[in-house]
Amino acid sequence: MVRSLVQQEGLAAERVVVVVNGSGGLEDPILESRVRLVRLPRNVGPAGGFAAGMKAAFDDPSVHWAYLCEDDVGLFSLPTPRLADVVRRAEGRGGLSEKPIGAVVAYGRRFVGRGAHTENLVPPVGDPCELVPVDVASWGATLLARPVFDAGILPDPEWFFGLEDFDFFCRVREGGFEVLVDSVSARAVAHQQTSAGRAGALGAHRPTDERETWRSYYHARNSIILARRHGRPTWHMWHAAYSARHLQRATGHAERKAILLGLWDGMRGRFGENPNYGRTVGELAEGDEDSGSLQV
Repeated sequence: MVRSLVQQEGLAAERVVVVVNGSGGLEDPILESRVRLVRLPRNVGPAGGFAAGMKAAFDDPSVHWAYLCEDDVGLFSLPTPRLADVVRRAEGRGGLSEKPIGAVVAYGRRFVGRGAHTENLVPPVGDPCELVPVDVASWGATLLARPVFDAGILPDPEWFFGLEDFDFFCRVREGGFEVLVDSVSARAVAHQQTSAGRAGALGAHRPTDERETWRSYYHARNSIILARRHGRPTWHMWHAAYSARHLQRATGHAERKAILLGLWDGMRGRFGENPNYGRTVGELAEGDEDSGSLQV
């Protein structure tokens, strides 16, 4: 991911901020020495990691746009290079928008009236700037405007993991900013935004979602928090129905237990990291696609 930012997007290495969320780092020590490295003392989840990265990037008052990238987003079929083109289109659309642009996401989603459930939006060709409003998104590869940071809108580390990105983009919109999806990128990766497509893109390189039980706990718990903060009372009924289906489809006792504990803690208002469901990060070791061993 870092090499692609330098070699394909044309960014100067010293302009790249790499957040090491707990353990890890870059395998290339020379490249690591050229970028700005922010090491966190422990894994604080994606919300805490991206918050630290935003603070480091916008610490430079000359920075108007920050390009937020998940470390595995390069496994998707995003157009490359894309950053300069997205900035050009965002700045071109800025004068046409009633609200200031807060973020441009690479693939986005809209709520469909069934609780927190969303559907991937794939805009057709036709918008002059190829930028279309969405409700929420994964972090992916997001262009973030400085006014969002200046307004004090940052990812909330208390979510730890799961829907922390949805919460952030909801707060960006509630803060009076537009969240737009880059239609060009959305069309390019549409086939990888289904569960099967995501597993196909990531499965050979890192554990897929269904193999990480801890994800089920946070999704069950944080869906309740999302409904309280940004939804309506009917969202809880939809979440109960979806949770029942997830319990039926669970792969075993551990996943069912994680879902039930997540629901219980969500109803009690428990937040933050649950030490029993610590987040594991890493890549599959070479030749271990089936074993699930991790190279951290």
